[in-house]
Formats: sequence, structure tokens, C-alpha cells
Amino acid sequence: MDLEIVVPADDDFPAAIRPVLNAFGRPRPTADELADERLHHDDYRLLAARVDGEWVGDVADYPFELTLPGGAAVPAAGVTMVGVLPTHRRQGVTSQLMARLFDDAIDRGEPVAVLLASESSIYGRFGYGVATQIVTALLDTDRSAFLVPPRCGGRVRIEDDAVVASAVAEQVWARHLAWRPGTLTRRPWTWEVLRRDRESWRDGASAYFWAIHEDDDGVADGVAVYRFKDGADRGLARCEVHVADLFAVDAEVEAALVRYLCDIDLVHQVKLELRPVDDPLRWRLVDNRQLVVERLNDWLWARVLDVPAAFSARRYATADRLVVQVDDAFRPASGGRFGIEGGPDGASCVATTDAADLTLGADALGSLLLGTIAPSLLAAAGRVAASPAALGRADAFFASSPAPFSSTRF
Repeated sequence: MDLEIVVPADDDFPAAIRPVLNAFGRPRPTADELADERLHHDDYRLLAARVDGEWVGDVADYPFELTLPGGAAVPAAGVTMVGVLPTHRRQGVTSQLMARLFDDAIDRGEPVAVLLASESSIYGRFGYGVATQIVTALLDTDRSAFLVPPRCGGRVRIEDDAVVASAVAEQVWARHLAWRPGTLTRRPWTWEVLRRDRESWRDGASAYFWAIHEDDDGVADGVAVYRFKDGADRGLARCEVHVADLFAVDAEVEAALVRYLCDIDLVHQVKLELRPVDDPLRWRLVDNRQLVVERLNDWLWARVLDVPAAFSARRYATADRLVVQVDDAFRPASGGRFGIEGGPDGASCVATTDAADLTLGADALGSLLLGTIAPSLLAAAGRVAASPAALGRADAFFASSPAPFSSTRF
């Protein structure tokens, strides 16, 4: 098979993205679907595989910035549109596309690649590790009483103009970014997708409502984007609120938005689709069991391409120095032995020949970047080799509070 990796010309759309659309079950996209794909195509950096003139595979990435523990951000390639025609699967197409994408990211000065995995068994072999987790939670409104009311003042208002609302949301997101590791900058299309709000995306629910929380000075500091879904049981209203996006400058404002959602008339249940694993909302409730976890799953996956750049930029919970041996099977140039020295106020990471405290693969390293999974837990799973003493130090060193979290879809 004579395969070539190319950057498709603008005129190649939509033929060049046919493989990935086919892979995700969309052989004949509608005009609206093509318009939505064009919105993304004009922003991402697309690579395509071609065999004898036929487009057979795709991968693309967006230019993001990723917040690390401590609040600093690094450039990150947000990988998307990964797909290969069924006729060409298991022939190394994705591997060649991913290798080229990694090389391009390094050339652009992006030390990390991130993605949302449609299938979790695929990406470990390319060196990606689970970097954040998400919870989908359900809360019945008649059992949602708070022990402590939100201590933020202000008010919530509904903005009917999606253009105005999304502009406000974008400003709040910029303030929200440094709050949690794992947060990504958002591209303009993120807000455009919310504004378009196609009826085919609603699953029988309403169009989006935009609820904006403002502080006592009238400055927006929180946003909830949600749908209302009708329902009834034996003549009693059993409507639901499905929350697609909820973010704020701090936990108090987030709690005020949840309180607003739970107090909407006719609503029996609030579904919070993307929440962090350490959501303080549970411990604000009179009965903490009423926040029911419907799903706990991985969300953001991270692939470290430049270990010194990535691990120098983050901060660490304790002052220490650990030497990490990274065995990178897919991209050996990104592996090696590195001394990571740091603490809460700064860090450095350089290549070294000192004896390793921890030995691990590139995928496990991706999980350590944000502090999502403790090294000792990875060691118990057979994915990190280290002494018990080194694991204790590493657990404390790489820990992150609050827990890493990302709610950006891409």
C-alpha cells in the first residue's frame, strides 16, 4: 500500500473528511451537517491519508492552551477527527497520521496533545493517558436542600439572545480558566455551536436556555446552559433540566446556579452532564446521597511530547526532586530519563543520567501530568515501577487539588 500523508487543500473539503464521517456512521451528511463540519474545518489543522488518489483516513487538531496544576498554561494540540475507512483499517493508517501530527505539534512548540476518546482502547498505544475524569450526576429537586446557602450574593438572569449570552459566557470562561487544571481555552466555534443549537441535537428537549449569574455589581461571574424536557406521571409534572454547560469563577457561584436550576417550577430532576469528581455540591446538600452518580468516566486524555517543557510549567504539591524514566514505545524521541525538581512556587525538568525513582510508559506519564491518577495506583496496576518509598513521595509530589477537570467538547 503506497500511502501518503498530506495537508488537504481547501477545495478538497468535504471529500477529504469523508473517511472520518464514514467511520462515525455518516456516509451522506446533510447540508446542515456539512455546514457544521465546515465551521470546524476552518479552524482545525487537518491531515489526511491518501492511497492511489483515494482519501482513506483523517486526523486533525485545534490550537488550545491547557491549564496545569498551579495555574500556568501550555500550548496543546487538541486532537480530533480521527477516523479511517473500514476498507483500510488495521493497516497502520492511524499510526502514520498520529506520528505526523506529533511531529508537527513539536515543530509548533506544543509540548502536549490532548483528545476525547470515542473508544478508550485505542489511544494508549500512542502514548495517551487518562488526564481528567467526569461525573454525570442526577439531583431530584424535592431533595436538593442545601445545608449552607451560596455565599456569593448577586442574581441570576435569563438571556434570550444567544449571541449576547455566548459573548458573556466567553468572558466568564476566560476568568474560569485558571481555576482548575485540565481546563482548555475555547475556540470561537465552541460558542457558535451552542448558538446554532440544531433541533436534531435536542433529543426531544427544548432549545438552550442561557442563565447568567451576576455579582452585586452586575458583573457576570457564572453561566449555565441547559435544556428543559417535558414530562409527567399520573397528572403530576415530572419535567427535567439537562445541563450542558455550567461554569463560574468559583464554587459559590456554581452552587448558586445549581440552586437556581433546582428551584425552577415544574422541574423534578436536574441532570448535570459534566461535573468534576470532587464536586463540592455533594457536601453542600442536606442529604449528600441525593446527588446520584449516573456515570463516572474518563474525559480528557493527555500525551506528553516534550517532557521538560510540560513538567517545568506545572507546579507541585510538595518540594522534592524525582527522576522519571519514560519508556516511549511509539515516539522514542519523547522518552528518556528526566529529573523533575519543584514545589508550589516553581519547577524545572531536565534530562539526567541519575538513577530513576519511577519507570513508566508514555501513557502513564500522561496521567501524571495533571495529577489525575496517583503513581501508587498506577504501580498497583502494573504500570509504574518504583519502590514503596518513592511511590509515597511521588503521590504527594504530583497530587493536584482541586482535581483536574475539563468540560470542553471538541
